[in-house]
Amino acid sequence: MSIQSAVRAALTYNRRIARAIPSNRLQTSAEEGVMETAIRRWGRAWDEAWVGPARSQRDLIARARLAVSDPDGMDATQGERLARDVLAVLDGRRIG
Repeated sequence: MSIQSAVRAALTYNRRIARAIPSNRLQTSAEEGVMETAIRRWGRAWDEAWVGPARSQRDLIARARLAVSDPDGMDATQGERLARDVLAVLDGRRIG
């Protein structure tokens, strides 16, 4: 899965989770199962989005969008990778 695809998936699941939590729609065990599945899939997509270096500015922008969507979700390694890639782009070097 590409970084951009993984970010799109993570953002989609993030929206689904955000809509379900405030609406208190988790009334039945089946609905709770759907939520657990969405959280699991979000986690996999999030992890996939941070595997490997960004290869283009589009990858970098996708990662930045993901970081902004959930800044507390990033660990130190992901933050360092994002910072390195941003510096490379600002310095005019190739990402990677």
